[in-house]
Amino acid sequence: MKSKIYLLLLTFYAMGLYAQESQHVNLSVEARADYQRESVDGVKNNDKTGFKGNIFNILINGNISPKFSFKYRQRLNGINKEYTFFDATDWLFLTYHANQNWTLSGGKWAVLCGPWEFDPAPIDCFQLFEFCYSFPCYSWGVWLGYQTTNQKDQFFLQMVESPFQKVYKQNSGISSEMYAYNLIWYGNHGILHTDWSVNFMEYAPGKFINYLCFGNRFDVAENLQIDVDYMNRATTGQTFFFKDCSMTARVDYQPTPQINLWAKASYDVNHAGVDTNPEASAPLDEPNQQKAEQSKPRADLALYEGTEITRVGAGLEYYPLKNKKVRLHANYSYCFGKNTNPAGYLQDKHSILDLGITWRVNVIK
Repeated sequence: MKSKIYLLLLTFYAMGLYAQESQHVNLSVEARADYQRESVDGVKNNDKTGFKGNIFNILINGNISPKFSFKYRQRLNGINKEYTFFDATDWLFLTYHANQNWTLSGGKWAVLCGPWEFDPAPIDCFQLFEFCYSFPCYSWGVWLGYQTTNQKDQFFLQMVESPFQKVYKQNSGISSEMYAYNLIWYGNHGILHTDWSVNFMEYAPGKFINYLCFGNRFDVAENLQIDVDYMNRATTGQTFFFKDCSMTARVDYQPTPQINLWAKASYDVNHAGVDTNPEASAPLDEPNQQKAEQSKPRADLALYEGTEITRVGAGLEYYPLKNKKVRLHANYSYCFGKNTNPAGYLQDKHSILDLGITWRVNVIK
């Protein structure tokens, strides 16, 4: 553990020296700390209540040449005995700029999956729908980017390691080469901003689950935005909608430039009828569980069959500085319904209070 930290600090020191000598490198740090209070059916969860160091990131980005750029984001709080150095790396990729329209990138980045619910960085997330908490959102791979000349539309075609590769190994005991194929569209047309995607995620060797994601953001006024998101999931051969899906609606209002008020509701459901444990409804012992997963693996690994849970909440963000480098936040949410995933986050009668502060510092710019 200590050797990893020393190596990391030495790396950042060397990068800082390089950044000081270059006019094309930015180095910044950001952190978030929270006081959280959680209870289920009125019973406080002591493990999830109290002051928490939430996130500490170091970000470096810049240009190597007119044709090549890079981005790097490291979460220091992600380095522990259960993670390797690169597990705690969100971004580490190189981009080749062929011209003003086309780019080619390789490395580790976000798994490009709509809708807008997936778009914020973890440091900016407050209330998510249940699916997000079980979806590994960063992976290694390559992607091709195209931006229209008027910069109103941007498309990415991506091939990355499947985000469910490790989960499949944990469930089945088998290591396998698995991939995800993603096409995403970011549009900017008048009041409408889109985050739409089509995704094919390999959840077991040769078996895919398909996502159709429609993220829509409406700039109703200069200080009023409305997000309406829908995500549908189906395995090969299925065409039904609203059986296995997640949806959310959010309203943001800024009475002053320093204050953002928001309210949000989300709904997750999986009644597809195909993801139930193939051998028994009761938990199996580990060897039999692995055999069951090998013979008929669970398709939706992020939202289990039988889940139907709703989350409603509201919050505020306050920026005391004009440059918005410091943010105070407060939010509360309440959940009701059923979550059949034993390791799921949102639960029936789940109450979550979150107060905190975020700060960002440009070390070299």
